[in-house]
Amino acid sequence: MLKAAKKNGFYYFMMEFKERENQKGTKYCNSQDVKKNYRYENLWKSLSTEEKKIYHDKAREEMSNMCGKRTGLGEPIKFIIEQQMKHLNYELIMKEYINDIVDQVIGTGLGFNTFYFIHVNWYYTKTNVNTNEVDYIPAEFAVIELTLDQGIERIYHKIIKVIVETGYTLEALEHGGKTHKIDIYHEGNITDYKDLYDELVTFISCKKKWCEKLPPLFTLNKFKTVVTSFLKRITSAAGASEDTFDLYSLEYLFGTFMVDLKAIEGTDNRAALARAKLERDQFLYTADIECLYHRRIEGTEPYCSQSVVTQWAYTILNYCCPLMYIRMKAGKHRPYTIDELLSRGIQSMTVKEHRIFNVKSETGVTEAYREQKSAITRREEMLRRKQNRQITFIDHALKLSPENAHFWQ
Repeated sequence: MLKAAKKNGFYYFMMEFKERENQKGTKYCNSQDVKKNYRYENLWKSLSTEEKKIYHDKAREEMSNMCGKRTGLGEPIKFIIEQQMKHLNYELIMKEYINDIVDQVIGTGLGFNTFYFIHVNWYYTKTNVNTNEVDYIPAEFAVIELTLDQGIERIYHKIIKVIVETGYTLEALEHGGKTHKIDIYHEGNITDYKDLYDELVTFISCKKKWCEKLPPLFTLNKFKTVVTSFLKRITSAAGASEDTFDLYSLEYLFGTFMVDLKAIEGTDNRAALARAKLERDQFLYTADIECLYHRRIEGTEPYCSQSVVTQWAYTILNYCCPLMYIRMKAGKHRPYTIDELLSRGIQSMTVKEHRIFNVKSETGVTEAYREQKSAITRREEMLRRKQNRQITFIDHALKLSPENAHFWQ
């Protein structure tokens, strides 16, 4: 009798992939059928050494019967491995979704798929002594809706009113004073988290009738913890499942666009390359993208949630649209230039914005000129000069109505 084949990490990855595909309706009878799927091979190659190690650890656990063993801190090894596997499985689903959606967007030639970016500010944090999890008490959040062809379509922004718990006032004042400067002494009713859940679900609900799952939200990895805490809070208040919202990596999304558009070489560091691009803060001091609250407070532009998600959108649109020959529209794909702002009427600008756009430096160049030039890349300028055909741009942006006017600030 032949000896049974050894089950290594590669085997457990293959079985996990088979189970996930079967849930989607793609049936695989045996491991050979799985190996014929090119997506399986690409996903395995995309794993880092650390991620592959989790599967190898799973194989070693099964072989050495480690189910009853614990770490030096008393944590069951089986539980730790299960949590690692759950996290890794979530990461694989995310990468698979992003790879497919980017292929679809680029394959059609125009980006009609809708993306949602989210950012959350907080007043103070609390640590659960039992689970060691950090809970962020939210102060403000914003979600932006965009497509590559139409640019920014809608923004949902909300300042959250809470009662600061005893013992946390100083932390809330110190953190807020250094960042968003949202007053903790609110007037009016305290925010209902269930209402936030209902409004957010309504805002991002899929426009296609056959879509049963909400589209994912994207954020930078450094904000993943605070956004996750916020989403757990509102789903709990609404009595909904914690997996109602999928939160994916904005860096991986942008990096995949960069790779698939052939703008960079290699694929291993796509998230890191995208992060470097996003953190250049190209649109940091763009006028007229903050919420009304922060527009009145000096020095809060970099922290306003509405401003942050708008900067992310402009950075990605400014990079991808020229490579896809998509005509960029002011206020949708890029900020307004100084001439466009002036044509809208200088009286509509705040005193702060007027100063930013008109005060000259020692070199004689206005800040507005630098902002204008930084918003238009050399690649885009060259592309526009080479184009000989007229592109007709159809604006499908949602027109505001009284019932959805609260989605905008």
